[in-house]
Amino acid sequence: MIAPTQIKKPENWQDFEKLCKKLWGEIWDCADTIKRNGRNGQKQNGVDIYGIPKGESSYYGIQCKCKEDNTDSALTQKEIDEELKKSINFKPTLKRLIFATTSNKDASLEEYIRQKDIEYRKKGLFEVHLFCWEDIVDLLEERRNTYNWYINNCQYKDCSDVSVTFDGENTIVIHPQYIRTTTTYKLRQKQEFVFDISSLKITPLPTLNQLFKSEIDYRWCEIKLKIENIGSTSIKDYKLYFWVEGDKIEDITTGIHHCMSNLISGSERAEINRRIDEEREVFESDEYDNELVFKPKENVLVQTDRKTFSFKIKPKDKIEEIQLFWDFKSQNYHKNGQLLIKVEPTYDDVEKIVTVETDAELIAPTITITPKIIEG
Repeated sequence: MIAPTQIKKPENWQDFEKLCKKLWGEIWDCADTIKRNGRNGQKQNGVDIYGIPKGESSYYGIQCKCKEDNTDSALTQKEIDEELKKSINFKPTLKRLIFATTSNKDASLEEYIRQKDIEYRKKGLFEVHLFCWEDIVDLLEERRNTYNWYINNCQYKDCSDVSVTFDGENTIVIHPQYIRTTTTYKLRQKQEFVFDISSLKITPLPTLNQLFKSEIDYRWCEIKLKIENIGSTSIKDYKLYFWVEGDKIEDITTGIHHCMSNLISGSERAEINRRIDEEREVFESDEYDNELVFKPKENVLVQTDRKTFSFKIKPKDKIEEIQLFWDFKSQNYHKNGQLLIKVEPTYDDVEKIVTVETDAELIAPTITITPKIIEG
């Protein structure tokens, strides 16, 4: 990760506005609705960027001031006063106005902003805040999505970055399988009893497969993850921790099983399991039941390279969405994020008829849903 002191300022006001829009879009959690105000040359009433933060009902505004690194180019009190007067005319009325600038922090300017903040609040107008470049860097350090976007956008020579996706997608849909049984009740018809020898059934002896039968639970869903190096450096000694919401799943597994067969010798079993352990790359967590760890055997990820692997989850019944969280760690780089798993069950429809003896036992058809578990 690049040290904060090495994060370069944008070279022009256009790039600075893009940075502010993306940064405060992440801070306010309104990335899809935050906007730049009008176009170049139009009257903006002191507001370059505006949006309604999540949970709020009023607009917040940002006035962006991109400055050169010299004293004469720094943000001044006169500029602040001019933009504040314009901002009063912004419609609808603002709740907060932020001055975002590439100027370095200045105690006297911060004091002036604090005074204006109190003055404008007393007038029943809006809050006034100032974020200088050092403040913006602090915000970037706390918002990893914008941080990585900005570092890559500025084309640093030594930039590390990865993406973790469901093969390029941030959302996938899984389909656990269930059996939907419709039970219909019918009255038994009276008839004479006739003995039919053909109706006699002889139960055969169980086969070898039946003696060693196992159950297959079709609620298990396989999920594939892809790690891709989208930066400009090779990433060494990396691993990926990932986990899902524990209260929304029955279980999570690597999908890797050791040989337990009694039909082969102990030494043969041990050799098979040794090869399995040598080749596997996904492991259970030592700390959490709902977490797995991907530890690649080739632990260098060069530029544009990618690694894919799979695991399985069994969602709980009636769950619609599951968040997947990931934490990528390496020798000199760290990144985290989250993905979304949508759950859409599929159903095998079964018709069942129950014969009853009296009219009192006749009831309306019923529907029951059970996990699809088949004996194999």
